[in-house]
Amino acid sequence: MKKINWGIIGLGNIANKFADAFSYIDNATVKGIASFNQNKLHSFKNKFKVEDKFCFNNYEDLILSPSIDIVYIALPNSLHAKYIRKSINEKKNVLVEKPAFINPEDLTLIKNLVKEHKIFFTEAFMYRYLPYFQKVRDIIDDESLGKIVDMHSTFNIKVYKQKNFFGIKFKKPNYSHRLFNKKLGGGAILDVGCYPLSLSTFVNSLTYNVELKDITFEKVHKDYCESEVDIFSKVTLNFDNKFKSKISCSFRDNVDQRTIINFENGSLSINQTWVPDRYTIIEQKKGNIISNLDFKNNENIYSYQIQSISEQILDKKITPKFPSMSLEEIDINTKLLSDWINL
Repeated sequence: MKKINWGIIGLGNIANKFADAFSYIDNATVKGIASFNQNKLHSFKNKFKVEDKFCFNNYEDLILSPSIDIVYIALPNSLHAKYIRKSINEKKNVLVEKPAFINPEDLTLIKNLVKEHKIFFTEAFMYRYLPYFQKVRDIIDDESLGKIVDMHSTFNIKVYKQKNFFGIKFKKPNYSHRLFNKKLGGGAILDVGCYPLSLSTFVNSLTYNVELKDITFEKVHKDYCESEVDIFSKVTLNFDNKFKSKISCSFRDNVDQRTIINFENGSLSINQTWVPDRYTIIEQKKGNIISNLDFKNNENIYSYQIQSISEQILDKKITPKFPSMSLEEIDINTKLLSDWINL
């Protein structure tokens, strides 16, 4: 069976989880890796059995390698646009970690390059590939619960150092980390707020299809840390008064990945929307009847994404198909993220 050869640039934690997934699929392999950090490069090479000649100490050489079919970009947010551009110019397919862009200007340039070079390009929102997500889409599509009234979606993670002082716990951000570095595209909105925002716009595309110009922000609140990046934010997205989506994100609060979608005749509640365990459980309420929809996940949940994208490339797809995110979706989400940050 022909396999798609992936190259990974940026060998941090997310790249490790991503690369682990290749052992669960049959249509792709980790062919090449690139990092300026020699320790990471050596560790990855040994763990994933990458040949020496495909272990690069700079990103450009991996991109130039004729043996690489697609580049997975797992770099800090501020570097995404630069290496997307370099990859596309070498006619390499691209999967970039979310958020793809931190400003609409970069997006405009890349959109033109994607169309010019006719390559496969998408953003790595892994949750869209999970088994439960197709079911949510079907329920929205068939209107078995009626039309959507509103939704609430949250993504909180705790990424603080903890110190004890006379028995009292103080929480302080690690300002050296990329998440708290403004120049690297840090902040809760870009890192985790993009998830509930992307789900909200996806729901809109299935239902009322409100245009970007008619999507407005209400009740915006943001808190910042000393490095001037947001560590908490909440906002209500108003889709032309057709429906509203209350979304929030945080680096400081208890872990929460909950989404509730309210319909005319019921609701869906997903407790682990973004990074679930071995099972995803959706509580469905229809009238007075409450039931659970259970979905078993692969041991490595990134495997669904890699399998799907590799299949599309093997089929010579240029335009990403569901569940992959289209260029139009990336466009809308990038502009809304930028507006949210700058409000």
